[in-house]
Amino acid sequence: MKLPNSHYAAHVSRLPRPMTDERFPHIEHEMFLEWVVPKGDHDETYWRAMLQAMVDAQRATGKGRIFIDRSSGPAEKPVEPMVVYRMALLMAESFGAAVRVAVQSPAAGTDNFFEDVATNRGATVRVGVAREPLIEWLLLDE
Repeated sequence: MKLPNSHYAAHVSRLPRPMTDERFPHIEHEMFLEWVVPKGDHDETYWRAMLQAMVDAQRATGKGRIFIDRSSGPAEKPVEPMVVYRMALLMAESFGAAVRVAVQSPAAGTDNFFEDVATNRGATVRVGVAREPLIEWLLLDE
């Protein structure tokens, strides 16, 4: 039976989306999910798509901990402040306090804006320069 166009569009929009976006591959560890951000300048569209990939993977796996490795990003050319602000709001809206997120970033030594905004909006986020302390925090039982 062929569905009329309006019914077909409604049906297709309810189909499950793929678990991962191949533009944003992740590593599934035993206790957390990890994304490695490639070198380069990334615009807000990129960060929004990456966040959506994280949300999809987190929902599919049920893992409540995410590690984002931005260590290859240039510390001297950070993401625009308004993009950081909007992404922090979206991160908090997407995960709230239920998902713990650790971000390794070369800019973390001088700028905690992302962490401050996300935390103030109810997210459980930590940003730092070194991987090991972030992983320890990520895996804490609280």
